[in-house]
Amino acid sequence: MTTMADLPTLHLPALAASFTLADAYLLVSPWKPVLFLLPLLGWGMIITRIYDKHAAQFHLGRRGWNILHVTAGAVAFLAGFLMPIPGVVGLIVGLAVQCAILGIDLAIYPLKANKDERVPEAHKVKIDFSAAKEAKRKKAEAKQLGTSELVVRGPDKVPVAPPKADSPEFAVRLGAEQIIIKAQAARATRFEIAPAGKDNAYRVVHTVDSLQVPAETLPAAQAVPLIDMWKSMAKMDVQDRRKKQSADATIEKGTEKHTIRLTAIGVQGGMKLSGVFDPSTAVRRKTADLGLLETQQAELEKIIAEGTGVVLLAAPGGQGRTTLLYSIIRNHDAYTSNVQTLEFEVQDALEGIRQNVFDPMKEGAEFATTLRSILRRDPSVVGVAEMPDAATALEVSKSEADRVRVYLTLRTDGALNAIMAYAKAVGDNQQAASALRGVIAGKLLRNLCVNCRVPYQPPADLLKKLGLPADKVTQLYKKGGQVLIKNKPEVCPICAGGGYAGVSGILEIFSLDQAARDRIAAGDWNGLRTELRKRGLPTIQQAALRKAVDGFTSIEEVMRVTAEPKPASPAPAKKPDAAAPQKS
Repeated sequence: MTTMADLPTLHLPALAASFTLADAYLLVSPWKPVLFLLPLLGWGMIITRIYDKHAAQFHLGRRGWNILHVTAGAVAFLAGFLMPIPGVVGLIVGLAVQCAILGIDLAIYPLKANKDERVPEAHKVKIDFSAAKEAKRKKAEAKQLGTSELVVRGPDKVPVAPPKADSPEFAVRLGAEQIIIKAQAARATRFEIAPAGKDNAYRVVHTVDSLQVPAETLPAAQAVPLIDMWKSMAKMDVQDRRKKQSADATIEKGTEKHTIRLTAIGVQGGMKLSGVFDPSTAVRRKTADLGLLETQQAELEKIIAEGTGVVLLAAPGGQGRTTLLYSIIRNHDAYTSNVQTLEFEVQDALEGIRQNVFDPMKEGAEFATTLRSILRRDPSVVGVAEMPDAATALEVSKSEADRVRVYLTLRTDGALNAIMAYAKAVGDNQQAASALRGVIAGKLLRNLCVNCRVPYQPPADLLKKLGLPADKVTQLYKKGGQVLIKNKPEVCPICAGGGYAGVSGILEIFSLDQAARDRIAAGDWNGLRTELRKRGLPTIQQAALRKAVDGFTSIEEVMRVTAEPKPASPAPAKKPDAAAPQKS
């Protein structure tokens, strides 16, 4: 029979020593293991939301990295939780060790992944907690402003709070935002809301890759409140429905931020509102980025270097005329010479250049008179952004050709047409010719979407018609619009099925010597055309064909853009006064 003496002796100190530190934490303080889980949760969110997706996107060995991350996480948890140091000190040391291991794991991935050539510069992993803080701040701000999709700031940069959700104005605000959201989704650089001319309706039009594309039609009862909403948010006078008003507004959606230059004006049948996205960025190009051929670049540099006389800059409306003026006038040193412009509206700030804005609403204001005043201030270079009337052309022609360089822009098509239009406006071919030193004409050409363009072998008769050598041009491209995804044709996500994405310039550039000026003075336009062709410089059509041969655009686009324009009516040749001295 077993007695109490035969039972093993229970040693309480030994039993207590057999417990692990983890047992003690669980038995004494159930909250302490939670401290070790919090760093793991943060670490896990970064791994799953950023690193895992990044590795999968760029094929960086996702499985291997996940094994490494899981191993690091397990080692970190065990090293911290089983730290054999009792008390609070052990808790602190354990957490520190755990965080150190997790931090090392987080640091290893970007160090390795960012060096991989498969990862583009824009997609390199960056550990930046400020972005998370900024997103949190913007989220709180958006919540405070309401539930609209866009954060809109007026010219004063203060957010325009949406109306209350249960008010009729709130639906108008959402509709006004949808105008912008749809335009950006269509890759539009400009939008317009204007009367359609019938059925008391308004039409929304997008400008995509320099072409106007109808978007939707709205009844006047819906369109007018949308226009008023944008006028209000841009701090315009909503009650004034006739006078032209312009203002800049800023829109934000997530991390995207854009400036919209809004212009409202009364037109026949109602009001018109137009908006240009990021206007300053659109005109900010160097001459080297205009798409010039090598011979054209040399001719342009020659014209700029001469530095005196009149140079015509021509392009149809909306075809890059302001961009051309700004890019060329930036080539003049504004710190060693007096460079000025005369504009109806400044599109971008030109450093060191005095930009004079003409206000047509000012009493007694005349564009030509304002230009005359500028020319009398002894400028070195003057850029005239418009030719609104013949009086302006006349003032330009009277400028001192041996003292000042004047760039005059015209809304016309082609170099020869620009010269003819200028001469007609001056009213005297000889006076128009006397100060002319050059002409630069351009257009915008749509670029083929490189994601879906389709190569083909051009037929010999097409090449012969275009004047292209069949032995050198063996492949051209045409627009696609679809791509194969898992052997199934789908709409191209880059161009949205249009086949084109983006635009580039095509130009013709001619300096005008005495022989050319003599042709202009005589009104001999055919002779002038022959004189310009003898230079061997590319015309707009030849520049466009070069882009097609190089794969940037299609022959169809070349034919569309370079269709022969209607010539301007030339001014009749005026016999010079025998008693008057002739200018060279």
